[in-house]
Amino acid sequence: MEFVGRPMRGRFLVRRGSTGWMVYDDELKGPAQIRKNGPFAENLTKEQADILAEGLANKPAMSAVSVRTPTAEN
Repeated sequence: MEFVGRPMRGRFLVRRGSTGWMVYDDELKGPAQIRKNGPFAENLTKEQADILAEGLANKPAMSAVSVRTPTAEN
């Protein structure tokens, strides 16, 4: 059997935000949350967003991904 059409895309997509890069969560229809009730994956560098998207796509449902995000002090 051959499937024709658009290839399946993962849940998390790296894209440009209004400032910097973000990890878009297709299920939530907005920026991904790094952990439940945690910060959103936005205002990142391209490299940070790529690493975070890969980590979110490969993580078990209840684990957290550790990525340093920019803060006001940086």
